[in-house]
Amino acid sequence: MTLKDQIVKVLRSRKFWVLVLALLTATGGYCTGELAFWELLKAVVASLAVYSTGVAIEDAGLKFKGSGKG
Repeated sequence: MTLKDQIVKVLRSRKFWVLVLALLTATGGYCTGELAFWELLKAVVASLAVYSTGVAIEDAGLKFKGSGKG
């Protein structure tokens, strides 16, 4: 898979767009004064953790499905 194919796959991913929305929401909360800096930082870390966990689960599912064990 080429780099271009990987980028297109990420841009079509619902998980990616949910991550973008979560980061924009957290940034908006910080800019309006609703969130302190540390709350913004926690929201960013939590969003990235959820995204990476979702990608890992999807990858594991693809490996399991492709192994013939399912």
